[in-house]
Amino acid sequence: MRLASLLFVTDESSSTVRPSSIRRRISTTTNVAITGIGPEDVVNAPRFDDLWPQLAELLAGQVVAAHVATFDLGVLRQSVARYELPGIEAQGLCSWRLARRVWKNYPSFGLAYLSGELGLDLDHHKAGSDASACAGVVLAGIQASEASCLDDMCERIGFMYGTLDPSSFIGLNRNALPGLRNLTGSELGDPEHPLYGRQICFTGAMYSMTRREAAGRIVEFGADFKGNVSTKVDTLVVGDADFVQFADGMQTGKMKKAAALKADGHDIEVMGESDFLALLRS
Repeated sequence: MRLASLLFVTDESSSTVRPSSIRRRISTTTNVAITGIGPEDVVNAPRFDDLWPQLAELLAGQVVAAHVATFDLGVLRQSVARYELPGIEAQGLCSWRLARRVWKNYPSFGLAYLSGELGLDLDHHKAGSDASACAGVVLAGIQASEASCLDDMCERIGFMYGTLDPSSFIGLNRNALPGLRNLTGSELGDPEHPLYGRQICFTGAMYSMTRREAAGRIVEFGADFKGNVSTKVDTLVVGDADFVQFADGMQTGKMKKAAALKADGHDIEVMGESDFLALLRS
C-alpha cells in the first residue's frame, strides 16, 4: 500500500493475510502460481478482522486507488461483510480507467505494460509491488496532465472518483449518464445471432466493458436490455470482476432474484462475462 499526497509518496506497507480457510483458499495451483504465496506463508499471518481496525482508520474518507478498482474494492467490501465488520465510506479511483483517459494511444492498460512504459518497478501480483505501481500510475497521470494535484488532474481530464460505502462500490466518470434505463433491441439485428430476441440483465462489474457499453452492444444484436431482474428477463450476465465473491457463495440481489425465479420454474440463464463475450463474437 502506498499513500500518495499531492505529488509524492508519504508511506508504504504491506502484509499477508490468513484466510478463514487456508487449505480451501490458498492451496490451489493457480493461486500459488500467480502470487507465489502458499499455505505455509500465511499460517501465522493476521486475519483480515485483526487488520481491519487499522485499515479502516487509514482508508475512511480518503481516495483509495486500485488497478481495476471494481475488483479490489469489491473484495475489500465483501471481506468486511464476511467478518461482519463496520464498513467505511471513501472515494475510489481506478488507475486502469485513469490510464485509458490519460494515455489513449497505448495498446494496453495492464499494470505490467504501464509499469514498463512509465519506468515503474513491478514484481507483478505481489500486493506491495502492485500497490506501489498503482500509485506510480496515478502520480504519472498527474504529471502527464500537467496538474497540480489529484483533484486538479480529475478536473482537467473530466474524470470523477467512484464511491465506496458499506454496501457497494460505484465507479464513475464524468461522461457517464445517470439512470441507464431499459432499452429495446434493434430491428436490424440478425435473427440468427444467439443474442437476438433475448431479454438481458447484468450484475457485477465487468472487465471488458462498462455496463452502458454492454447494453449498447446487445441492443445492436437485437436483444433487449433490462435494468432489473423480473419474469421478463431470460438471461443474467455476471461480471467477472466480481466473480471471486460469487464463486465464494456471496450473491447480488439480482442473482438471488434470478435463483428464486428459476426455483419457481422461470426459464432464466445465468452466465459469466467470458461466456457472454463468446456469444458477442458469434
